[in-house]
Amino acid sequence: MARRAVRAGADPGEVFGLAYAVVARWWEGAYGWEREEIWPRRLHQVAGGNGGGDLERWRVVGRDAVIFPEVVAVADALLDPVMAQRVWADSGGERARPLPADGEFCRRLGERLGRQWLGPLIAVDHGGPLLAWMGTVIRLRRHPGGRPGPYARFDENLWWVGQEHQPSTMAAGLRVLSREKKAPGSGTNWRAVVPAEQRFVITNLLGDAEEQLQQLRGAQVGTTPEVARSLLEGLSRGTDLLDQVLLRVMAAAVNAGVGLEEVARWARLPADAVTEALEAYRDAEGQ
Repeated sequence: MARRAVRAGADPGEVFGLAYAVVARWWEGAYGWEREEIWPRRLHQVAGGNGGGDLERWRVVGRDAVIFPEVVAVADALLDPVMAQRVWADSGGERARPLPADGEFCRRLGERLGRQWLGPLIAVDHGGPLLAWMGTVIRLRRHPGGRPGPYARFDENLWWVGQEHQPSTMAAGLRVLSREKKAPGSGTNWRAVVPAEQRFVITNLLGDAEEQLQQLRGAQVGTTPEVARSLLEGLSRGTDLLDQVLLRVMAAAVNAGVGLEEVARWARLPADAVTEALEAYRDAEGQ
């Protein structure tokens, strides 16, 4: 991997750091991977054959050891010019289009990781470091001399990992667990009372909404019908996603013991409307 990075003119440390951020993010969401078998088995081995008694602690302590093979595989894939070409093709090349959920890049990446089912999950994980890298690949090819005018950027480093994408350290993870154990289920700590899979869905929906709304920047160019249609359709899709987030957050808060009146006030909705929405949500989820 290091030799390939040097040949590509990249810093091996930066490439590995990006791959680490990508896989560490997946690790946080792996609770929702129903078909995942590799990581649970590997974590069990790291824990000496018995990680079930303190699973959350072992997930923090053992994360880096468990995900290391996937980090190396992702770093190798990101350095592969063929994979970058797949990103470009998925984007439509010079005829720009949104990245599809069944794109060739994500499908092949899943296969390289020994998880053919993973591609669609990767493709819809908006707001993460992998999608940010893909966006940079596309921009650098579409505007090799930099984007013109007010959209020019000075931070188009293919391997840059923003602060929001930096994986949490082991020490930080253990501190969170310690705080949660001091007040289990009390409602004073979100992570203590809201299951990981629910937090993952909320995070993904927020990322989808952010991605949708970001696409509207610079959309006010063209004929009045074209601009109005673009803005209204984009805003409508973004609003739908935010409505889903709002509903899930309200349900999580109420399930954790927060008073319905407080939830309604924070959401700026009538209490009876919140009650009806939560009842419909629970019926739909089979709760």
